[in-house]
Amino acid sequence: MTVAVVDVETTGLSPRTDRVVEIGVVLLDDRGEVEAEFETLVNPGRDVGPTGLHGISAGDVVDAPAFADVAQHLRSLLVGRVLVAHNALFDLRFLAREFGRAGLPTALSPSLCTMRLAPLFFGSGTRSLQALCGFLDIPLVHGHAALHDARATAELMLAMLASDLGGGSLAGAGVRVDFADDGSYRGFEALDGGWADLVAAATAYADGSTCPPCRTLPRDAATAAVRERDGYLAGLVASLPALDDAPPSMAPYLTVLDQVLEDRLVSVTEADQLASLAGELGCGPDHVTAAHRIYLEALATAAYADGLVTEGERADLERVAALLGMRSKDVDLALSVVRSGAQVSLPRRAEVFSPGDRIVFTGAMSRTRDELEQAARDAGLRPMSSVSKQTGVLVCADPHSQSGKASKARALGVRVISEAVFWEALSVTGART
Repeated sequence: MTVAVVDVETTGLSPRTDRVVEIGVVLLDDRGEVEAEFETLVNPGRDVGPTGLHGISAGDVVDAPAFADVAQHLRSLLVGRVLVAHNALFDLRFLAREFGRAGLPTALSPSLCTMRLAPLFFGSGTRSLQALCGFLDIPLVHGHAALHDARATAELMLAMLASDLGGGSLAGAGVRVDFADDGSYRGFEALDGGWADLVAAATAYADGSTCPPCRTLPRDAATAAVRERDGYLAGLVASLPALDDAPPSMAPYLTVLDQVLEDRLVSVTEADQLASLAGELGCGPDHVTAAHRIYLEALATAAYADGLVTEGERADLERVAALLGMRSKDVDLALSVVRSGAQVSLPRRAEVFSPGDRIVFTGAMSRTRDELEQAARDAGLRPMSSVSKQTGVLVCADPHSQSGKASKARALGVRVISEAVFWEALSVTGART
C-alpha cells in the first residue's frame, strides 16, 4: 500500500469556518494500479456554499452522512500512505479540521503536492488541474467533482513520476504538514528527498488500524435520490392509512399544498409538514389523492383562463403532476374537465408579503444582496440580517438549505421561500423589479 490520492469539495475557502461537502479518494498500490476508490457527499450541517462551482446543491446532501460518520473509515484508508493532492495544503487543512471536529487524531502522513511538482515537469506557467491534465490529454470531464478530480490527479502524478522526477529529488513537492489537536494549521515542512524517501516517511505513520466500511452517498446516488424525492407526494399517499370517515373539507391541506408547490419543488421539511398535516386532518390516501386532483384542476383552470394552454403552462402542469405522484394523462384529464366548463379554485391564502413584513435573505442569489434588499424596501418590506420570531419570510437560494438562518426559520415556523417565488410575488404586487 503506497498512495492515497485525495480531493475534497468544500463550502468555502476557510477550514476554520467552512466544511467539507464531498470526498474522493483513489488508493494506488506500489505499481501505481488502482486498489480501491472511496467517494461520498458529506452533509455539512450548514449551507453548501458555491453550488455553481462544485455542482452540489443543498438537496443533494440532505441524506448524506456527516463527516463524523465517515471519519474513522476514511482515516483508516489514509494512514500510512503518501497523501497526494493537487494543492495539497488546501485539502489537508480541511481534512485535519474535520478530523479534529470528529475527535480523531489530526496527524496526517507526509504528502505529495502535484501542483508543487508541476513546475519540475512542465516548467513555469499554469498550475490548475484542468490545464495540466489538458497538456497530457488526461480526461477531466467533471471538474470540481471530488472523485473525478482525484482520478485525474492520480494520472497526473503517475505521468510526472514516470519521468526522471521519479528517481530524483522532488524539490519540496513533498511536504509534511503540522496540525494542532483541533486540526488548526501550524505550518509545513518541505521535504527535499525523492519518491522512495517520501514513501518511507509515510509508511512510518502506519498503525495497522482498520475500520469497517461506512455509509456513503456518491453523487450519482444523490441525484437518483433527488429524482425519487421529487415524486415524494405519491409516496405520501401510499403511506397514509385507509379511512372510511375522512373529513369533508380538505381546505387546510390544499392551502398548505399551494404554499409548498409555489416554487415547484418539495423540500424534505415541506414533505414532513404535509405528511403531518394529512395525519392531523385524519385523511386517508383516497382523500389526499382527490385533493391532489383538485389542485391540478385548479392550476389547469388558471392556465386555460384565456382559452389557450401554452407550452410553458403545459410544462408547468406536467411538473406539478409529477410532484403530486400523477402522470401526463392526469394533466389531460384535468384540462378536459376545465375545457368542459368546470372552474376549479383553491382556498384563498394570505399573500406572500404584507406591508411592513420583516424579510431575511440567505445563500448565493442571482442578484446581489443589496439589490435584493432594495427590491424588498421598494415593496414596503423591512430587510433584516437575522431570523427571529418577528421574521415574516426567509428567502433561500436553495429551499433545502441547512444554513443557520434556514434551520432557525424552520424551528420558529417562519415561512421559507425560494428566490424565484420572491421575485414572482413582487411582480404580482406590482413592485418594481
